[in-house]
Amino acid sequence: MAFDPKQALREAGVLGGSIPEDLGAAFASLSKEETDLLISLKNRIPAVLPEVLAHSQSGGQWDKPEAAQHGFEAAMLCMCGVWSGSGQN
Repeated sequence: MAFDPKQALREAGVLGGSIPEDLGAAFASLSKEETDLLISLKNRIPAVLPEVLAHSQSGGQWDKPEAAQHGFEAAMLCMCGVWSGSGQN
């Protein structure tokens, strides 16, 4: 029987419910080693990033960046253009 990464991820509790087709295709292309890594991270992430997981499981409490809640405009806070060089004149 051939290795099915998506099924292995579902059985480990990493994936649940339906997923978009393009994401499913990406998961289907994973090797056994990559799949095992994702499964092992599932158990490590809660210990390392408890605050991130608390927000992600709270039903979308991240409507705005925290800085925007303090009066800063969110668009001003993105440094993507500076880092990529696209913000140069």
